[in-house]
Amino acid sequence: MRELVMDADKQHQEKQKSLTIAKILITIAIYLITAGTLMDYVSIPAMLKVIGFMLTGHAFFFLWKSSQ
Repeated sequence: MRELVMDADKQHQEKQKSLTIAKILITIAIYLITAGTLMDYVSIPAMLKVIGFMLTGHAFFFLWKSSQ
């Protein structure tokens, strides 16, 4: 029984690790797509400001989520 619990815990940790990696890759992809799109329409400083605000919002979201 103890081995089953350990295996289930190990599987849960692997799922969490995979989910974390997926979140990071999706976030990077969204920022790159946004940067590429903004480069077509706005100047570089405006693009960097928008991406900075997006990153700050993302950071505050994760801080809020971790405090719950």
